[in-house]
Amino acid sequence: MAPVEIDTIPMDIMAPVKNMKVVNKAFELPLVTSAYDEITKMAAPLSPYVENSMSTITPMVEIGYNTIKAKVEENVMPHLPEGMSESVQANMTSAVDHMTAAVEKIDTLACGGLDQLTEKVPALKEETPELIANSKETATSYFTLATNYMASFSVAQVALKIVDSGLDVLEGAVSLTGVVSEEGTAWSSIKKI
Repeated sequence: MAPVEIDTIPMDIMAPVKNMKVVNKAFELPLVTSAYDEITKMAAPLSPYVENSMSTITPMVEIGYNTIKAKVEENVMPHLPEGMSESVQANMTSAVDHMTAAVEKIDTLACGGLDQLTEKVPALKEETPELIANSKETATSYFTLATNYMASFSVAQVALKIVDSGLDVLEGAVSLTGVVSEEGTAWSSIKKI
């Protein structure tokens, strides 16, 4: 089977998170879209196996769920105090409302964070091949700068050795002349240098 290029991302795949604004905002970035496309291509050979497993497991899970639900309705529900079911339902609705509000707030914060990230790192808006090329160029540039910096240490060391050797030669020449003794002020001034 020939590979198929996917121009858009099918939203039904992302059903659990389809209402999250941050997901849509992230998929506007070429980097995320490229990564998603590559993962989809890599996962394509596994898709038939997953679908087969799910089609086998789903009926078993449904039968188990229906059995448990029937047992609870027959054996547990009649023993609960009156109004307990409505109370549990009200608490459940309240909890779902609180969770929905929290998820919406987190989604809004994540959208703001993503906006700040793309503002601070505009390279994320570039197409993936451009981003890779720029990243390689930047890494090479930093490596060259680091190499030059490290090489400068050896150059500085060689320069210091040359100056030290020059001072040794000067010391030897001055001591051969015998003009200045060890305790003289001229000799101590030269040694300080």
